[in-house]
Amino acid sequence: MAFPPIYNTKEIADYVRGSFVWRWRRASCLPRPFPEDFHDLCPRFSLSEFEGATADFWLPKMVQAIFYAMLLNKAIKLGVVHDFSNEGRKSALVGLRWSTFEVWMSCVDHVLREAQL
Repeated sequence: MAFPPIYNTKEIADYVRGSFVWRWRRASCLPRPFPEDFHDLCPRFSLSEFEGATADFWLPKMVQAIFYAMLLNKAIKLGVVHDFSNEGRKSALVGLRWSTFEVWMSCVDHVLREAQL
């Protein structure tokens, strides 16, 4: 796993808030909107739960960061991502480099969906 396999909404929100480089949040561009079928990509992700858990932090991009972290963990668990590329993806997320992660995500989208079946 790239990130701890935390399944409690509040705990993962606390982990992402404490681990990611939020002080750079103004310098980074916004992440892309959620894909329409985001629940198919990451079934454990509940948008409403995470919006509620992150509301106190005043970091609107945090919900997206949690989704991406959970998606990376899922890809590793399914064998879509291997250890040698895992650290690069994790580093991109922790540093809030959305575009780097989103390019990777678009490249593995089809493979990830097939692996979930």
